[in-house]
Order: sequence, then C-alpha cells, then structure tokens
Amino acid sequence: MQLLKSLVIGLGVLVLLGMTLLVYGFYQKANNPGWRMFSSPSATGAAGPAAPFGELDLKLPDGCVIGRVTPDGERAYIKVRPHGAKRGTPMGGPCNRIVVIDVVRGRVLGTIKPGP
Repeated sequence: MQLLKSLVIGLGVLVLLGMTLLVYGFYQKANNPGWRMFSSPSATGAAGPAAPFGELDLKLPDGCVIGRVTPDGERAYIKVRPHGAKRGTPMGGPCNRIVVIDVVRGRVLGTIKPGP
C-alpha cells in the first residue's frame, strides 16, 4: 500500500510540474512570439549573421523572365516563365521551371523542371 501511495504522489508531482511548464511556455510565447524553450543549433544563430553575397546568377535561358517569387523562411521559390507568357499558363518548355534559392547563403539549391 505504501508503494501505491508513493506512486500516486510521484505522478501527481509530475502532472503539476508539466502543467507549470505549460503555463510558463504560454506566458513566454504571449510576450515574445519567437521564444523557444528548447532551441536547435540553427535557431541560436550558431552559423553567425548572414554575410552579403553580392549578385547571384540564375543562368536563365534567353527569353526567360522571373514570373513570381515566393519566400519561405530561408528559401525562396522563383517561378521562371517565357517572356510573353501570361500568369496561370500551363508549365512546359525550356523556360518553365522553379528555382529554389537559399537566401541566407545566396546560392541556388536546385531547379524543379516539369516533366511529361
């Protein structure tokens, strides 16, 4: 009976500790939306501040232009289209592609080309 009593008390303490941490986390998040209880190495800025990288050449074929840029955190998705194409036209041809860029380091991560 003593073991059961100790187990119930111990689990009760764990529940109270968990609730306290939860309330503390909600309070911190309300005051500072960027706050994290446990931060990963990339979130602490271990890589240092982003250095300027100058110009980035996308090496687009002749007649191709940037149609739309969609930022997503440390990445940007650049939709490339033919010069005369209108927005919403189906993808296809040598110009139509999506270029993925790392905006922190200033380098092209890859290119997505539509297939048949």
